[in-house]
Amino acid sequence: MILTLTLNPCIDKTIYLDQLEVGSYNRVKSTREDLAGKGLNVSIVLNNLGEDTLCKGFNFKSNGRLLDELLDSHKVARDFIMEEGAIRTNIKLFDQSCQVMTEVNEAGPLVSKSCLEKLLKDMEASLEHADILVMSGSIPPGVPADIYRKLIRMANGKQVKTILDAAGEPLLLGLKEKPFLIKPNTLEFEQAFSREIESGMDTLEIARQVVSSGIPYLCLSMGADGAMLVDREHAYRARPLPLKPQGLTGAGDSMVAGMCYAIQNHLGTSDMLRYAMAAAGGSIRQEGTILAGKSDVEELLPLVEVETLF
Repeated sequence: MILTLTLNPCIDKTIYLDQLEVGSYNRVKSTREDLAGKGLNVSIVLNNLGEDTLCKGFNFKSNGRLLDELLDSHKVARDFIMEEGAIRTNIKLFDQSCQVMTEVNEAGPLVSKSCLEKLLKDMEASLEHADILVMSGSIPPGVPADIYRKLIRMANGKQVKTILDAAGEPLLLGLKEKPFLIKPNTLEFEQAFSREIESGMDTLEIARQVVSSGIPYLCLSMGADGAMLVDREHAYRARPLPLKPQGLTGAGDSMVAGMCYAIQNHLGTSDMLRYAMAAAGGSIRQEGTILAGKSDVEELLPLVEVETLF
């Protein structure tokens, strides 16, 4: 089973504009609202691919029924800790002239110490039945920055593979416990390894240094430049698929789901990257936060081109 952890779910309001004019008047072309969260997205794609998955994390009482309704509609199992407050709203401004998404994200409601303790106790029990734990997304107020580090340590003790898709301090602290795989995007990678970059090391050198330190896999998602996946013996790069993006939200989460699928089916590193790219492509060509289905992945998988870097 694959556990996904979403500590800070959100309502994504995607606003489509012909062209975003900063500091000026903008006419909205269309809008849509989707309930989302990085771990939720991973579980939805995994469920679409036929994998056994369970959503964990926090839900919030004021409008938490929306989250239940979303997962019910996808027939995805969940087991959340309920907290006071409301699910936050994130604004996504999609400039169709240059295919660029600008995001304005709320912090989220405050999580109490009692709910945090309940979550940690619950996760320890759930890890007894898991093969993979995916930890992704931001951390709401009241949750310490080392939460992912604690959970990686807990999972490592139970021989559960961990995938960390986070940014800033939660990522840096999580690295100390040697997760099985990390998936930063270009900006997150540059922020996390700024010292190495300033010393003159290139991206591939840094990635190889990371996996040599005891983290088996590093996947770098590079947007329009595709993605790179590095293990202890090889590095592979995939160019982006020739698709017209309709919405970029959930593409990185779909990549994680594709890699989880490959791991669960005992596929090699190059195939992990192929499934990551096919799943991401399947989501990119959907509007809003509609995510890749099995037919999308099956259609796009043969089109993914992977080159060996070493």
